[in-house]
Amino acid sequence: MKIGEAAKATGLTVSNIRFYEKKGLLCPKRREESQYREYGPEDVRRLKEILLLRKAGLSVERIFLLYQGQAELSGLIRRQEEELAEQMEMLAGSLRLCRRLEQEGALEELDVDRWLSCVQEEEEQGEKFAEVEELLEDLAEFSGLASFRGDPWMGRFFRNRWTARTLAFLILLSLLAVAVSSIVSGGGVLGPAAVVVFWLLYLAGFGMDFFWFRKRRNRKREEDEV
Repeated sequence: MKIGEAAKATGLTVSNIRFYEKKGLLCPKRREESQYREYGPEDVRRLKEILLLRKAGLSVERIFLLYQGQAELSGLIRRQEEELAEQMEMLAGSLRLCRRLEQEGALEELDVDRWLSCVQEEEEQGEKFAEVEELLEDLAEFSGLASFRGDPWMGRFFRNRWTARTLAFLILLSLLAVAVSSIVSGGGVLGPAAVVVFWLLYLAGFGMDFFWFRKRRNRKREEDEV
């Protein structure tokens, strides 16, 4: 059957199926004469399995590990249960807090210190509330911007110019080549200490770049809230 027919048979969309193929979860055969994908009963079965596992909340990455034989279903399901239970605890705590706050008046009238003190006490007793993850979100966004099409150390300088990105890539490769050749040659002029210094400088630059990124991000958030 064709991809449209496979979509109807499984309840998935054509774009979903293509996405799963791209992620390596599915590899249908191709017709020799047309090179169109041909979905057989085993492919439909695989798609239904994927749909079921996705409904259980398993990520595509974990499903991939399952099909690669790098994980077992029981272990993945057990881990998923633990994560979902933890999320439910957080949601339950946040839901109770919302219901309590709903009884209060306007935001300006809230005794914020008292409420935060109550939340902190309950957290110390094992209660869970929604995570405050601005730092992790900023780091994730920063990492996305600083993928090595623009080096994370020099990303703020080179992010918008493809030729500069290439230059940054070549410079870093050259430094790594010098460091590796220094180790292979038994020390040479630089020695292993040069490798340590290089990575310390690199990480320091990464940290400074992230610091300024967060500073700009916080300033933008403040401006957006005005």
